Amino acid sequence: MYNDAEAVKDKVDMLQLINHDTRLKKVARTGGGEWAGPCPFCGGKDRFRVQPFHPDGGRYFCRGCGDNYWHDVIDYLMTRDHIGFQEALAQLTPIEIIMPIENEPIKSEEIVRSQWVQASYEFLERCIESLWGEEGEKARNYLYWRGLNDRSLERWLIGYNHADSYGIGEEWGIPGNGELFLPKGIVIPCQDAEGLHYLKIRRPKGKPKYHVLKGGNTWPYGLCTFLDTKYGFLFEGEFDVMLAYQTGFIGVGYASLPAGQPIKIDYQHFFHGIEDVIVAYDTDSEGQKAVDQMCKIQHFHKASPFPIGNDLTEYFQHTGSMEKVFAYLYEQLYLITVT
Repeated sequence: MYNDAEAVKDKVDMLQLINHDTRLKKVARTGGGEWAGPCPFCGGKDRFRVQPFHPDGGRYFCRGCGDNYWHDVIDYLMTRDHIGFQEALAQLTPIEIIMPIENEPIKSEEIVRSQWVQASYEFLERCIESLWGEEGEKARNYLYWRGLNDRSLERWLIGYNHADSYGIGEEWGIPGNGELFLPKGIVIPCQDAEGLHYLKIRRPKGKPKYHVLKGGNTWPYGLCTFLDTKYGFLFEGEFDVMLAYQTGFIGVGYASLPAGQPIKIDYQHFFHGIEDVIVAYDTDSEGQKAVDQMCKIQHFHKASPFPIGNDLTEYFQHTGSMEKVFAYLYEQLYLITVT
């Protein structure tokens, strides 16, 4: 048990944890760096000290709380939340968020992947051609209204399926004699160096609003931008990723994952090199509930609410300003790096 506790404490960012409860300022180099601020327990303004990088492990104490010895991060949670040792240890243990995903597609092992990919690319190629043709004018205008420019549409291989249609399942590598529904709408492929993961269609009407073609795999959209970056943003939708990427903010990655979906083991390695992930999900109750769950993972931070609108794209639509979109992203990074 002792070894388990020590291993957990070594992985906890104590400075980040305590900064959720009080504002700390670096005041000395003692013990690997010492921070001071108001005590979250007794209310003292300048007697609370934290040495998060001490060689013996992160520690804190307060001269105003009646004792004069150092405590560790488990003590901190036990005092703050009025809980026991085991519960505090459980809260600090890194977790994988596991939630059910509705309408799970056919398992990948049942699909002839090479056939599915070939059919998907053939369909996508026709849809890209359609987007830039006469029949795609309304779709392009809709995308412009969402803040995206031609360069972004080309970079993300966005297409347009101009009419509801059906494909033959077996031609897409899907067993059985069923048909594959290909609804009218804007086609969004999720692909990176590891291949094509899914095709999603944003429908102009009908439910569901977003239709994922049968045979695709769950994967965070835009995750390839997390490579060789220190910071990443996680949104709910693909359009937010495209818009954020379009700002040209250098050194930052952008990805999306629908609210409630976990960070699966298949792509966890993309997150290993990221120092901080800012979760900017929609401001509705479902999105915020998912944010709170996601931010139980170490180094995941909850973004400030959008000044107006439900998501980043709506914020642009209300303001009409890419500069304000950039400023919002910059502010979120500033808030987690000032300490």
